Amino acid sequence: MPGSNTSWPEEFGFQLGGNGPSYILSVEEGSSAHLAGLQPGDQVLEIEGQNVSTLGTQAVIALARTQKNIPPSIGVVSRIQQMDISPGPDGRFGFTIVGDCPLLVEDCSPNSPAGRGGLRAGDYVMEVNGIPVKQHETAAAMIKASQGRTLRLGVLCLGSRQKHASASIKESLQGGEGGRHDRKYKALEFNKKIEDVLGDEPEVKERLFAALKQYAAERKVDRLASILPDILTEEEHHQIIASIRYT
Repeated sequence: MPGSNTSWPEEFGFQLGGNGPSYILSVEEGSSAHLAGLQPGDQVLEIEGQNVSTLGTQAVIALARTQKNIPPSIGVVSRIQQMDISPGPDGRFGFTIVGDCPLLVEDCSPNSPAGRGGLRAGDYVMEVNGIPVKQHETAAAMIKASQGRTLRLGVLCLGSRQKHASASIKESLQGGEGGRHDRKYKALEFNKKIEDVLGDEPEVKERLFAALKQYAAERKVDRLASILPDILTEEEHHQIIASIRYT
């Protein structure tokens, strides 16, 4: 843990962006930010109880670096929007992404399938078919594999296009009984969903649990993201993919 806030947020393992509001664009696995529960796509609402929901990145950073607590407490809420994009006649979606962690939408015509679905150049793609993505190569492969069928993107739209849906602030606290009970509840719900969807497909269920067991040991999100579409191939399986990020 750093001894001061002078290099916040980078030394705490995350990156901010946005001219107002400010959003978390990336979180390094294993960092203090990751352990505290911060996620890409979160909007920064508070720093040490002070409302910063309209401030740009530089103003938020300047305020955080003056705080006595190391690191300063931060209140956030997820602003990831889910977009379902139907393919065009050629099976494609009509947008391009660049960069790694985060993935930036470089080009997207308003008249393309993605544009009609709400995607715009300058947005950030955080999820593909319910799976968090960081690397361009992985995301591009998953998008290509979805050609010809509906693609679901988890997107962060910066600035005025952001939909301000009501949601409670989640304080970034490490540990705690509440968090443990919440994770246990979600795990039970996830297991029930697997039984409901894959109850008659024991081979698929076995392959899925093997992949999840490997992920638990390695914590390689990109590898899991590349394996799941080959295991969960049916339309009804998509609800399982969408649930995996919450377990």
